[in-house]
Amino acid sequence: MSLVVRRIRQTIGNPSGLRRVAALAAATRRQPNGRWRAGFTLVEAALSTVIVAVMFVAALNTVGAARVAQYKAVLVGRGRLYAEALLTEILQQSYQEPGATYVFGREAGESDTSRAAYDDVDDYHGWTESPLVAKDGTALPNSTNWSRTVTVEWVDPLDPQQVSGTETGAKRITVVAAFRGMPQATVVAVRTAN
Repeated sequence: MSLVVRRIRQTIGNPSGLRRVAALAAATRRQPNGRWRAGFTLVEAALSTVIVAVMFVAALNTVGAARVAQYKAVLVGRGRLYAEALLTEILQQSYQEPGATYVFGREAGESDTSRAAYDDVDDYHGWTESPLVAKDGTALPNSTNWSRTVTVEWVDPLDPQQVSGTETGAKRITVVAAFRGMPQATVVAVRTAN
């Protein structure tokens, strides 16, 4: 009687016997000369290689997706910081041009390439910059491929979503920070005359 048959008979009464029989049968192979040999066939080795490869690819895809999400979150965070910095600068300015004559937008003597002379909120209307610079013209570090644009509009003080073509006593300021032309952050504030 062969060793395999004896082991099967011994395990029949054992509750875990069927599992042991299946494991024993899977681990043994009969050779052409009649002997039993433990090991894997080429098909089993290839199948296990394919299973491991599929699991490895799935793990790499998961890690890759996590890295892309992390990269996008960093871009959004940096964009928000750049946009908020410019919005803070704008909100520190007067509501309108100091003096008797009021013109919406840049007045004479105010450049569209430098903000150094900007002294009221609407001077920033239409401002676009790339690369990013501070108000005094010094370049901001690590801001390559970033741009910022500003829109200033009169709005209804009771409904800031409602744009007006005339003076209302409230201006909505929108700053958009973009990386390689793709908007990453938009910040909005309303500045009132009082």
